[in-house]
Amino acid sequence: MSEVLAPSMGERWRRVTTSVVEGKKLELALASLPSIGNPRIRIQSGAIQAEMEGVMGALNEVSIRVPPLPSKIWPQVVRVMRRSQSMRDSLRKGTVPLSFDRLVARIAGEAVFPEARQVTSACTCGEIDPPCRHVLALHELYSRRLEDKPWELLTLRGVPLRDLLEQAERQPDGDELPPLALGAKEEPVLFPEGERGELDMVLSVGQIRSLLGSHQQTAQQVVRATIDAFLSPEPAEAEAVDEESPDSDGAEG
Repeated sequence: MSEVLAPSMGERWRRVTTSVVEGKKLELALASLPSIGNPRIRIQSGAIQAEMEGVMGALNEVSIRVPPLPSKIWPQVVRVMRRSQSMRDSLRKGTVPLSFDRLVARIAGEAVFPEARQVTSACTCGEIDPPCRHVLALHELYSRRLEDKPWELLTLRGVPLRDLLEQAERQPDGDELPPLALGAKEEPVLFPEGERGELDMVLSVGQIRSLLGSHQQTAQQVVRATIDAFLSPEPAEAEAVDEESPDSDGAEG
């Protein structure tokens, strides 16, 4: 049985952004790529912007917008990143492992890769039937960039990659997550990494608290109390021991 390989970063972007575009229109847009001279592309949090030369030297301003991921999730993401060395290594090399995509999806409720409905576009060319060839061309150019620079997807989604890696490498606080059970080296909730991974599966509030160790302190208190109760003698037993002790007041000389 042959292994099913996950699609490349660029291919995933094509699937998301052109799945609803009529085939003939997409072919015409791709065929026009050579005629779009010197596209100047800028990528920032929430937007891909470009200036494209059109017919007769006209300059068109093209933009593709995707909402950045919510900033409130990053402290939680860092805590779990500390439990996955392979994820940190991949991110440090400039790639985006599916385990990171899965982690963000589990906590934020949406994956790093946006859904088609989240992607909007605009162009100054004024074509009546959007998306125009300039927008489709920009999608294709960005797809090709992702093949060589997959980390640009993180830039688009507002992921503070450098800060996340720095924080994940620091010594954890006292309330950090406990070691993984049975000597595991990776956080199991991040797998499998196959193409069919359930990236749209959102954890419940209770599951997220468990993943992030929110109940850890309470659980430790319960365990300690149970151990103390087991080791401490019952009052009746303690009195019986005192009565039988040779050193007690009632002992015979």
